[in-house]
Amino acid sequence: MFENLDSELAEIDFSFIYFNNSALAQETGSQDTVWINYTSNNSGLSTKIPAGWQAIEDIAEQINQTTDNIVFLSPKENPNDLFQENIVLSVQIPTNNISMGDGVNTQDIVEKLGNQYNDFRFENMSSIIMDNFKNPAESIMYSFSDAGLSFKTKQVFLTTGSGIYIFSLLAEQNQFDKYVIVFDKVLANIKLTN
Repeated sequence: MFENLDSELAEIDFSFIYFNNSALAQETGSQDTVWINYTSNNSGLSTKIPAGWQAIEDIAEQINQTTDNIVFLSPKENPNDLFQENIVLSVQIPTNNISMGDGVNTQDIVEKLGNQYNDFRFENMSSIIMDNFKNPAESIMYSFSDAGLSFKTKQVFLTTGSGIYIFSLLAEQNQFDKYVIVFDKVLANIKLTN
């Protein structure tokens, strides 16, 4: 999945579907959404998220890297909502002097996703600059079906001297346009705190 990475670096799992629907049902906010500050306990990232979203942070120690996954779960749309849209911030930091090389090979990721999901449809790939990082990042959008639902995803891959950052939105296809606005605002507010 990565180009020019030391062979000791563990392969990273890019499965970003998050199906925990344990949050209580409540209505999604309107255009007047209140935004609150969120700071990671482990990764040194901070951003703004909509009030009412649940934040779950999980850190995994592997042989050659530490991965901090932060999941922001949207409130349920209504009591019958089967899936909570989510934003995942994944920070992968090497624990030794392994070079991050050229970073993420998005072509390989798209190919593997196509083999992994039903009804996979690649939609877009572009380069973006994340203002707070001043580094170019690669963005991909795709749709697929899983667990009887149709999803659309936007992922942004950023490689810096200190690690790899993967930012993902997973939404039902019919909700994507609404949630991509939230995702873009979360990305625009990301800062490193250490």
